[in-house]
Amino acid sequence: MEGTRDGERRDERFPRRYRLGSNRNYRYVYRRGRSHPSRNLVLIHLKGRELKIGFSVSGKVGNAVTRNRVRRWLREDVRRLRQRLKCGKYVLIARQGIASVSHDALTRELKRLLKRAELLKDEA
Repeated sequence: MEGTRDGERRDERFPRRYRLGSNRNYRYVYRRGRSHPSRNLVLIHLKGRELKIGFSVSGKVGNAVTRNRVRRWLREDVRRLRQRLKCGKYVLIARQGIASVSHDALTRELKRLLKRAELLKDEA
């Protein structure tokens, strides 16, 4: 295995326990949550005891390849930020123009959006 020490491999997946899951949970967050828009993303947040995150990328964004790429990028960015996120239920919605944005720009936009919504834990 390349890039690992002594055959060890870190588990860097997006664990199931952090997924929002069913359509019912998405609808609940849409109905009760607070919306925070940005140029290419909309974040809907609802306070809660545990961290649950869902992603929504509609067919308007592009074909299946494009939608899956955007979803993977968002999942990777959230996975890296997971330790800094406050508890609650999150839904990240990709807007139509997101397909033309680079991954680095999307990462910066997501961090700015979370900071503006005051959803990152205080770094002391």
